Amino acid sequence: MANHPYPDYLAYLVRLWHEGEGVWRSTVENPHTGERHAFADVEALFVFMRRQLEEVALVEKDDWGDGSQ
Repeated sequence: MANHPYPDYLAYLVRLWHEGEGVWRSTVENPHTGERHAFADVEALFVFMRRQLEEVALVEKDDWGDGSQ
């Protein structure tokens, strides 16, 4: 999520398709940048999404401080 222009808003086009027994593949595309990521399983997709949210939380923490002043 390098230099996301709207750190409090995330949008992705998520595509999922079934391949073989129990195997789901996916791609995620950022409509703002066109950046795409492909995943071999849904767990990897969820890890990616969680990391994106964690990065937003870090940006917000840097912008607002941690309140311990």
